[in-house]
Amino acid sequence: MPLSGPKSLEMMVGALMQAVQDIQREVTEIRRDIKDSDARAALSYEQSEQRAAASRSKMYAKTDELAGRFTKTESAVAALSDDMTEVKAVTAEVTRWKLMGLGALGVTGMAAAAVASLITAYWTDIWRVLRGG
Repeated sequence: MPLSGPKSLEMMVGALMQAVQDIQREVTEIRRDIKDSDARAALSYEQSEQRAAASRSKMYAKTDELAGRFTKTESAVAALSDDMTEVKAVTAEVTRWKLMGLGALGVTGMAAAAVASLITAYWTDIWRVLRGG
């Protein structure tokens, strides 16, 4: 392609310069966009880390609460187990009474006989106290 003069060469150089300036402007904008994107990503990462730390903190608090509740439950079960040992002893004794043919009426009769024998044994002392002497 033959050159038609210095003006066309100047125009071509000017167009090239303009194209280079446009490219530089676009590259600068792209770099700015990348920096902004990196800054947003870093901020987003920090916020994500803060949310994760808060979530972990809540989870640890709930775990501690559950551990405390579990400890209380263990102590309550231990106390209940001790109580059940005593209840089993009483139940075994009542079962033994029933096997011997002794029902509630018999137990009541035995208790009444014990009270009556005590009153009979100490009647003179009781009568003296009741009379005020």
